[in-house]
Amino acid sequence: MNYFQSVTTADELKTLYRQLCKQYHPDKGGSTEQMQEINNQYEATMKRLLSGKPDDSYGEGKFYRSREQETEVEAAVRAAVEAVAHLDGIELEIIGAWVWLSGDTKTHKDTIKAAGYWWMNKKKMWAFKGKPSNGRGNTTMEEMRERYGSERVYTGPRRLSA
Repeated sequence: MNYFQSVTTADELKTLYRQLCKQYHPDKGGSTEQMQEINNQYEATMKRLLSGKPDDSYGEGKFYRSREQETEVEAAVRAAVEAVAHLDGIELEIIGAWVWLSGDTKTHKDTIKAAGYWWMNKKKMWAFKGKPSNGRGNTTMEEMRERYGSERVYTGPRRLSA
């Protein structure tokens, strides 16, 4: 099965990949072989999509200095998402090249730390740094969302409000 056949942009690819992780991750009832196949197809599709970007998308002063850096960061972010996507009660938000975790993180602290996430005391959230930041942590979450875009992925059971 070609999971990413209809994908035409990197953003579409990332979104579909996260949905597939939630559905086929071995901890969610999928098989290891199926998840490996999804990962292989993701990598091949991402390479194909990145190779089509113009060279002037990269360089000094751009978000990524090279196509290779973008590929490395995308792979690191993908692995960070995959490492925690199966945890119940966790809310994932991807902003730029960082993954932010909130929700019921206390019960999963060891798994989150082992996946390379850092506790960000000012934000009271966990973060995976796919690419180093030039800031000092003074930017609000809303400012980051506006600047880099945001995608929220809720992975646990939904709570109904009264």
